[in-house]
Amino acid sequence: MSASPIAALPDLTPRALATLTGRSPCPVKTYRAIAAAIASVDLRSECAEPVRRKFNAYYGVRRNAAWREAFYARFEAAKQSPLTGVDLFADIVRGIEADPGRVEASFISKLVATLDPERPIIDSVVRRWLAPLTLAPPFHGSIDAVIIYYQWLNEIMTDLALTPQARAWSAAFDAAFPTPRGQSAIPAMKRLDFLIWAGAER
Repeated sequence: MSASPIAALPDLTPRALATLTGRSPCPVKTYRAIAAAIASVDLRSECAEPVRRKFNAYYGVRRNAAWREAFYARFEAAKQSPLTGVDLFADIVRGIEADPGRVEASFISKLVATLDPERPIIDSVVRRWLAPLTLAPPFHGSIDAVIIYYQWLNEIMTDLALTPQARAWSAAFDAAFPTPRGQSAIPAMKRLDFLIWAGAER
């Protein structure tokens, strides 16, 4: 991996902290609330509609009712799936495409990352930030190309999350957003996603 993304990480910290602390509601607090709510309800049920709406608003899900129904049915099934990471992503990408006939890799990556926060999110801000610093595989095209991109993203973001620069950000994140009593700390991958998403130029 090129050293460029590693060297660029510290430059994101001031803007990321300003963005995350300045927004209302707080994106970190909302993220925690959504993750907890999704774990506690059957996403196919009528009573889960407030949870689905929060997820839709937070992640910008603006697809039609048929797509959302298929998406949340797959989401609920994924809670019990033995698959993880790239395998789970690939399975849902193929399943969602077969149901409503449209691939939505970004939303599916957010589904996977909600269930396994050590997995990356395909986000336009993150993609634009990485583009000049890395040699990424093509993102658009076939389902197989999307899966290859996600596998690449998983590898590069995992490597970045282990760097001293990412650990320094983690310390700054903890100071700004301490883990509430009784809750688990936000994993390193999600902290890195917050850093790039909130700190990169848009």
